[in-house]
Amino acid sequence: MPEPNAAEAELIPGRECGDCNVCCVALTIDDPELRKPQGYRCRNTLPDKRCAIYERRPRTCSDFNCGWRQLKWVRPTLRPDTSGVLVRMQYEVSRDRGSAELGIIVTLLTNASLKAEGLAETIAAAVAAGVPVHLHVPGPPGYTAGHVRINEALIGAVQARDKAAVLEILRRARAKGRSGDHVPIVLGKGTS
Repeated sequence: MPEPNAAEAELIPGRECGDCNVCCVALTIDDPELRKPQGYRCRNTLPDKRCAIYERRPRTCSDFNCGWRQLKWVRPTLRPDTSGVLVRMQYEVSRDRGSAELGIIVTLLTNASLKAEGLAETIAAAVAAGVPVHLHVPGPPGYTAGHVRINEALIGAVQARDKAAVLEILRRARAKGRSGDHVPIVLGKGTS
């Protein structure tokens, strides 16, 4: 069961990026040093998937590690490039306590992501532990994504230990997010 804490900020031994560079494509980066909308490969990505500016990459990139690398309760099978699932951490203010608490954002990159081994179990463990879970569904490249908290929708299926129901709820939520209104991403708002 997940117990998010400061100690999990350390990387899990054996979980290396290797050839995975999903974050270089799937995420919007709006940093003065590097701007790219989600769905487009970073201009600094080489054909072999390495980063051309790795030694001098912006802090936005050097500070980022996905949840698969940091959260031991995220199943080992959910490496982003092989599963199509990108787990990210976010802190949000607790509705009950008013303090910052760890939550996760789960990005389902393709329809096949719903078949990723360990997806339902990882999300169910987080929901059961009260970790805020947000589903992030990418829009077309360069357009905004759908984003919704899914704890409330999943709690019944999680309590019933109904994996099929968890996956069906995720499938419907992903489909709804894909069909929603998406607007072009505008980078550099308010910056010079």
